[in-house]
Amino acid sequence: MTFFWLKTAVFLLFAVPAAMYDWRHFRVPLWYVALGMAALLSLYVFHPFVAGAITVRVLKNPLLAVASSLVIYMFARFLTGGALGWGDVFFSVLPALFTGFPLVFFSIAFAALSGILFYLALSVRDSWRKKQPFIFRPVFAIPYVPFTTFGAVLAVALFRFF
Repeated sequence: MTFFWLKTAVFLLFAVPAAMYDWRHFRVPLWYVALGMAALLSLYVFHPFVAGAITVRVLKNPLLAVASSLVIYMFARFLTGGALGWGDVFFSVLPALFTGFPLVFFSIAFAALSGILFYLALSVRDSWRKKQPFIFRPVFAIPYVPFTTFGAVLAVALFRFF
């Protein structure tokens, strides 16, 4: 099994249940996400170690992705006045470890775009149901971890296979 498929399996093993939990409870299971981060980091460390090519540069790409992701999500948390929760900021490390440095920006963009489209679709549906005018300001919350997971998978799929 190649490193890519192993990394994908570990990411999906931890991201999909966290996304499902966030979808139902609007909470991110922090202990589970931390376990996923530890698993992905150990993959980055031990895979080259087994191959006999362990260097510090192995961690440069994922740690740069994590730093970029945290800066972007902390800025988004600041801009939204705390509407983006700490669990979402904490979870952003997991897709960053999965995608790597340049791809993390596409992952965040796809996550934001899919979250916005989902919110707009629900807003239009609710305005039609209640026969009220469409409101452009946030009136309800959506779980963000499923969209972060989707954005990471979409970014990797687009840039790996196409």
